[in-house]
Formats: sequence, structure tokens, C-alpha cells
Amino acid sequence: MPTPVAVPPGGPVQLSPAKAAALDEVNQALDNMRQAQQGGNFADFGSALQRLDDAMNRYRDAR
Repeated sequence: MPTPVAVPPGGPVQLSPAKAAALDEVNQALDNMRQAQQGGNFADFGSALQRLDDAMNRYRDAR
């Protein structure tokens, strides 16, 4: 039987400045990816995916 996990109370979460900046990069990368996908250019889409991957790594590493 799995061990129950405590759920933190709801409400806004305060991100550190580094995490907030990294999250902005993730959102920008997602927008770029959507635009590239709609444009149908696979090279642009691949570049956008790489930017998203890089942004996600920066978000994970931010404190």
C-alpha cells in the first residue's frame, strides 16, 4: 500500500527571482515552439524545442 503524502495548503507560491526568470524563459520558449509549429518549418521547430529544453534545465537548476 502506498504511503500517503501530505499535500501542502493551497495558495500562491512565491518563486525566487532566479526561478521566476527561468519560468519566463520557459514560457517564451513554449511560445516560440508554438509559432514554429504553426509555421511548419521543421528546422525552426527543432531549434524551438532545443530552447525549451535549455530553459527547462535552467528552471530545474535555479534556486
